[in-house]
Amino acid sequence: MRCPQCHFEGEPLNGGCPRCGYGRLPARGSRPLSFGQESRELVTTVSRPLSLIATRPVLRGDVLREGRYRIIEELPLPRSQYDQGKAWLARDAQSVSRLVLIREVVPTAEKAAQLEQELRLTAQRLAELGQHRGFPHLIDMFSERGCYYIVLQYPEGQSLAQLVEQQGEPLPERLVAEYGRQLCEMVQVLASQEPPLAHGAISPETVIISPDGHQVSLILMPLFPPRLPPEMQGKAIAGFFAPEQFHGVTDTRTDLYAIAATLYYALTTYDPRQHMAFFYPPIRRLNPQVSARMEAILTRGLRVAAAQRYLRPAQMLQELAAIAAASSRRGSEEARPTPSTGTLPPGRAQARPRSGTRRSTLAFAAVMLLVFALLVGGIIVAAQRAPLSTGTPDPAATATALAQQTATAQQARQAAAAWQQELNHEQQSWQTRGIAVSDGRFVLDSYAGRKDVAQKQAAARALQTGDLDTAASALSSAIALDPTDAEALIYSQNLLIEQNGQPFVTIVVGLSFNANDPQSLAATRSMLQAAYVAQYEINEFAWLPHNYQLRILIAGSPPDQASVTEVAHDIVNRVIRADNLDHIIGVVGWPSGSQTQAVRDLIASAHVPLVSQLAPDVNLVGNPYFFRISPPYNVQGDALAEFALQQLHANAILVMRSPTNAASVALANAFVARVQMLAGHVVESASDNFVTQTTPVESYSTAIADALAHQADVIFLAGTDVDAVRLAHEIGLLSRAQPANTALANLKVLVGPSAATRLLLGEGDSEDAFLARSFPEDMQRIYVLAYADPSEWNNVPSLEQPTLFTDWAGIFQNQKESANNAPPPDQKAIMTYDAVRVIARAASYVKGPLNGANVRSMLDALGNGPLPAFQGASGRISFDSLGNPGDKALVMLQVRQDSTTGSSTFAMIRLFGALH
Repeated sequence: MRCPQCHFEGEPLNGGCPRCGYGRLPARGSRPLSFGQESRELVTTVSRPLSLIATRPVLRGDVLREGRYRIIEELPLPRSQYDQGKAWLARDAQSVSRLVLIREVVPTAEKAAQLEQELRLTAQRLAELGQHRGFPHLIDMFSERGCYYIVLQYPEGQSLAQLVEQQGEPLPERLVAEYGRQLCEMVQVLASQEPPLAHGAISPETVIISPDGHQVSLILMPLFPPRLPPEMQGKAIAGFFAPEQFHGVTDTRTDLYAIAATLYYALTTYDPRQHMAFFYPPIRRLNPQVSARMEAILTRGLRVAAAQRYLRPAQMLQELAAIAAASSRRGSEEARPTPSTGTLPPGRAQARPRSGTRRSTLAFAAVMLLVFALLVGGIIVAAQRAPLSTGTPDPAATATALAQQTATAQQARQAAAAWQQELNHEQQSWQTRGIAVSDGRFVLDSYAGRKDVAQKQAAARALQTGDLDTAASALSSAIALDPTDAEALIYSQNLLIEQNGQPFVTIVVGLSFNANDPQSLAATRSMLQAAYVAQYEINEFAWLPHNYQLRILIAGSPPDQASVTEVAHDIVNRVIRADNLDHIIGVVGWPSGSQTQAVRDLIASAHVPLVSQLAPDVNLVGNPYFFRISPPYNVQGDALAEFALQQLHANAILVMRSPTNAASVALANAFVARVQMLAGHVVESASDNFVTQTTPVESYSTAIADALAHQADVIFLAGTDVDAVRLAHEIGLLSRAQPANTALANLKVLVGPSAATRLLLGEGDSEDAFLARSFPEDMQRIYVLAYADPSEWNNVPSLEQPTLFTDWAGIFQNQKESANNAPPPDQKAIMTYDAVRVIARAASYVKGPLNGANVRSMLDALGNGPLPAFQGASGRISFDSLGNPGDKALVMLQVRQDSTTGSSTFAMIRLFGALH
């Protein structure tokens, strides 16, 4: 017998062709699952389990569903779907011109029942996705020959890979940005499903462009969660897959990475499969026509660390949409590439059609005639509506309206003039005294250790002339050279907001840059890094209302109070005289209490809240616009005294203070008062004085002798990390010289937050760091109270821990050479991070105008009524009537030696206050 449909010659089976099934009666055990366009429900009529039916997968030329679908060819599946059956391109007899994509899954005997249920759920999800633009419609689902089949409409058009090959050159940026925007929309739809879905294999082959070049579709959606085959796990293989996919992670971020790689390909024809894994040269080297804005988007989208890339589709979508819209507004004359009118599977290209020059000329002439007609008509209408008496103002334009317009224009001119005057003043201040409020126009950190100074300076010059694209390119180069430079990262984020024309508000971070003190400079850099992580997260997770983005201005100056006061004046002038064109809603700073004291009232005069991250002076209270994250000295003294008596069980405590240092005296007095209140014994001695960061190691021997003479077993040192290292080392020297002296061996050192730095762990290049590194046993007698430390979160489930620590690692600690990575965030970084974020959180609650006064009101309301307290990385934050944090967490740390690495580390001994 010869089949009239497939021409197969052989004996009929069940009355029909054994190959294509033509004329065959439904075999016992075959199951139409009837999931077509007419019905969205699965109807099962199974006479016996599918796993008992002999399977025969289809071949090219076969037909399915009683001759409805004819197989054209097999389509290659992405590597992440190698275990998900096969994909076939086929013709649908019910629509002559329609192509369909058929997914074939062959069940195993032991998993047939489970597989059927999973495929039902998959079909339902695909049907729901098909209601969204860009996803193929689900047409059918059935079983035949012992296999399952899901049928999807194949989009008309050709793949992006075919389009680029057909063009023979990169595609126009405007077009690529629009394609990327649509892809981000589709990934956003996938991420919104419950549970969230991921494509896992977006590439030029799985992206289909419609015949008119406008619409993007995604094919080869996974039937099950995508995963790379075992032989690819743990490796770095070139392609469009994100790095983390080789470690078993596939989610929204991996799809966004694949989109960035696909757009990079479309703009350069650079195929990552033919180069080193995860290596993408700066795109403008390959295609100078690409804008700096697009380069910044793809640079971020293709970073190796997932935490540094786009976490949500909305942000990447917004930035790509801005490029597409800006290109349209400029009236770009880029020719849209014309895909073929037919529909082809991936891997086949058609000849590029020629454009019709004559047709374009006629169209242009028609448009010009239309414009001319409209102009003439407009002139006639205007003449008919004009007042009869020429030279007389239109009565509709009232005197009040004209006066308002005039006043508004005058105010704008005055604000612009004041703004320019302020910029000129800041330029002079920068040149003469190194004082500036910078959004990138001034380079504040050009000191030792920075590798990108020339690039930042080039960006600053470009910004001063208004050349945003050159500035963006220079900042991208700076970040590539020095990924830990937060100044460049902040300026780049600011510039991206400006280029995209996004609405924004600004927080100013006040910092001191002291090139003569490496330790102080390192602390400033750490706080800048924390400010950038906060800015990144606030913008990434859309904290601010009305789609506002957060800009950060860095108010930099030398550390002396006169310089700090001058830069504070610049901030106030920007708010008051220049009509707050920066939209400043808050200020964070400064590193020391004396600096903050000098500027508190000045900042408040502009009705802008000042949130200090590190100023514990009790005299700072009294201004309603002042808030602080760090508890004041009396709270610190209480915690230190309670720890000394309750956990160290101190019989007597020698208290050491630096009489010339107000902070040392204040903390020592608070400590003594609390110890005496708790009936503890304080040793008063003539040898308890020292000079902060000046007294040498050997000079502490007298105080140590006094402590032993008074049977003190704890020395409280109201000093810095340098002082703590020297005192502990002198105790160690004396103890090693007198091994039988148990009092010396057990003598402990207790210090406050000023000493809670990684110098105690031996980090740094100073002589004191060398002492701590060389004699870790001496440092282990130190107990230090800290405002915050990552170790306090060790016992909290990872999902409940602050995102600071993972984002910090992803942004600043992802270099192969550990020497190029930043150290973990210290207490100053954590407190700065919280100070920036608490202002943003308060801003998110503002219902009226988003200004400093309303933000201040919300800061005041946090945790005091209907608004919850703010959960910070340093603990729960709410403010009392004086601006002090209530029940703020403090952590007691001890220096210990890691048994595995041998290096020193901090271990949490006790937690005070509310962590969360």
